[in-house]
Amino acid sequence: MLEVRKKLRHIYYAYIKAHFIYKETSQWHILNNWETLDYLNQHHCSISRFGDGEFGIIWGWGNGFQQYDEKLASRLQEVLSATDVPNHMNAIPYPLKNWKGLYKPRNFWPGFTAFYINRLRPLIDPSRTYLNTQVTRFYFEHEDKSHCADHLQRLRSLWNGRKIVIVEGAQTRSGVGNDLYDNAVSVKRILAPAQNAFDKYEDILDAIVAHVSKDELVALSLGMTATVLAYDLAKLGYWAIDLGHLDLEYEWFLSGKTERFAVKGKFTNEVENGNLITDCLDSCYMSQIVCIVK
Repeated sequence: MLEVRKKLRHIYYAYIKAHFIYKETSQWHILNNWETLDYLNQHHCSISRFGDGEFGIIWGWGNGFQQYDEKLASRLQEVLSATDVPNHMNAIPYPLKNWKGLYKPRNFWPGFTAFYINRLRPLIDPSRTYLNTQVTRFYFEHEDKSHCADHLQRLRSLWNGRKIVIVEGAQTRSGVGNDLYDNAVSVKRILAPAQNAFDKYEDILDAIVAHVSKDELVALSLGMTATVLAYDLAKLGYWAIDLGHLDLEYEWFLSGKTERFAVKGKFTNEVENGNLITDCLDSCYMSQIVCIVK
């Protein structure tokens, strides 16, 4: 009976209420993926990405890799409302504005938008322009996957011929075993805790300042902590982009599969047993690590 009620509630919010809510949210100024890629390539601005996980922290709950933290919630709200850093942009999900063209997430975003609209309204400024959080979700969410390769190449152009420093969870291993960053001049890594990284926020920020020059691109893959870091680093004059699950999206793209799966040797928080990770002994990866924050 409970399961039937859940299904009926989902149908109501995703297919009935969403029809009316999207008349409002379709007016929000969120750039689509291509517009976001153009903006990043033209302006080289830092980007903080807000998704359901970041909204959840603001609203008082955590997830599998970041527990709720009152200070983190406060910082996320600060970043989302900030307008004081000209080389920084916030991103929110384009599916809040338009869900057409989505694959299985069609079952998620309309229901999410309609159900949480009263919580979203105080956070989103309808007169402000946002980039698209999903810009690094270039594969799985799209029903038409014919443009995925082009999308990926435009993302990779951000670090083409540049020095890049990846700040990631200790088990993320972004780019290991694939060629995602092969077009960069050099790759360095700063490792942080795979879970609850915000507990070590000041140590992570200090490590970046100590080991990264301002001519190097900072690529962040550290959950909600990355959202705040991109803003703070922009204030310090760095170019920092929150890549999120880009590496996992690339692995799924390379596989050609249409179901998410745990990538061997990499923390895959969105699938069952994705946190069961073996040690990585890749010599190239090990040589790129300049600092480990524990």
